[in-house]
Amino acid sequence: MARALPLPSRKMTPTPALLSVLAVLVVATPRALTAETPVDVAHQHVRTTDRRLHRLLHEGLRTSDTFRGLVERLHQSDVVVYLECGGSARPAGGRLTFVSAVGGYRYVHVRVSRLTSTDQQIAIIGHELRHAVEIADAPDVVDGPSLAVAYERIGYAKPRVVGLAFDSDAAIEAGYRVLRELSGVSGD
Repeated sequence: MARALPLPSRKMTPTPALLSVLAVLVVATPRALTAETPVDVAHQHVRTTDRRLHRLLHEGLRTSDTFRGLVERLHQSDVVVYLECGGSARPAGGRLTFVSAVGGYRYVHVRVSRLTSTDQQIAIIGHELRHAVEIADAPDVVDGPSLAVAYERIGYAKPRVVGLAFDSDAAIEAGYRVLRELSGVSGD
């Protein structure tokens, strides 16, 4: 049985290091893509400079209808996801942090742990992309405090060693659905 999927963090304050990563991702990501293939759609609203994460995004788009649907929903929104690997020293999982709302877009940062199982890592990315879709569906989320208010309404808080994290049943289900699709197991 799959392990429980990780929780997003309530930590909402952008640090100088996070802002530096965001600046690099903005510069390194193509601004205009002409073809509307699923891969191109992914890179418009789900961005990364990590080659392994690029491959995982492509595999998720190719193999999972749920994953593809999440990316397509983000493409139709004002939410841009910056995806990076958190390294092996972090606990297995992922975490979404709201970065800013500027220029008609809302930016979130997703950090996922590097796992040996690509299917599990894609499922965690799917879980975090579902959280990004939840933000896309809540136009009142424009900063950390409004994100916390939204999750009090659509999700639930879970205590962490440091601070508070939020999750939602929809994100947990999305992660499990992606994992089932990747492994070829059907059923709801």
